[in-house]
Amino acid sequence: MAGRKEKWLLGGIRRLLNGTARMSKRQAGALGYYLLSKPRRAANEPLSDAFMQTAEHYGVDMDGTKLQCFHWPGRGPSVLLLHGWESNSGRWFAFFEPLRQAGYSIYAFDAPAHGRSGGSRFTALMYAEALEAYLDHLGFAPDYWIGHSAGGMAAILYLTEMQPQYEPDQLVSLAVPGELENFIDKFCDVIGVHDRVKRGIDDQFRRKLDLSYSDISFINYVKKLRVPGLIVHDECDDLAPIDGAYRMHANWAGSSLITTRDCGHSLSGELVPAMVLEYLRHCRVARRRVG
Repeated sequence: MAGRKEKWLLGGIRRLLNGTARMSKRQAGALGYYLLSKPRRAANEPLSDAFMQTAEHYGVDMDGTKLQCFHWPGRGPSVLLLHGWESNSGRWFAFFEPLRQAGYSIYAFDAPAHGRSGGSRFTALMYAEALEAYLDHLGFAPDYWIGHSAGGMAAILYLTEMQPQYEPDQLVSLAVPGELENFIDKFCDVIGVHDRVKRGIDDQFRRKLDLSYSDISFINYVKKLRVPGLIVHDECDDLAPIDGAYRMHANWAGSSLITTRDCGHSLSGELVPAMVLEYLRHCRVARRRVG
């Protein structure tokens, strides 16, 4: 039933966008941009609810929008978890127990218009601004940042395109698209809209942000990263092509790259948390040796 309902909804959106594009590319672009910036809130899952209930909960204000924040105290280094689009902090349940057992002090917050946070609109830039407000509230940078998809985008934007007061020791990028255009292409393919709609969305980007979405390139942004890190990407990622990960790795000084297969864009399963935790363990050992 859920699949049938989703197909019906996508069909309605496709007819609306394509029909509008025949009359006005600009109006179709405005509608497409609106849909891209208005994510659906993911439903809570029993596995994620169980560990979310163990966190300390508090709020942080971002220009009138309340960010719902979480903390699981630990005696070891600190780690910040940044979820992706149409997700929430509960998506980290597979990472939680390995991090907790390793002694990490774990921090997370729901992005604007996601999870338990306020707001109804979302862009990667808004996420980066939320990250800035969150770090200002903490007054320090957690040692390690792990960002999935849009969460990784926000971290990269904050560190390279803003004036960051805080930087991590390491940044872990999970399934971050090399180009924002990858995400737009996937959206248009899933909906099944004409190229005229896509061009209209690009026009809307130019009006709203004074740049094309093709100019938003994380492949280029990482050239300015001053922190080392790890890129994890699946070879079969149908939203963020693997080529982007290779090109980000080539441009990001001090980065390492691990590829997986059949983990998808979500990088689900136990393999990725295990690999990331092993990477962070080596970082901790190297830091102790330097110290």
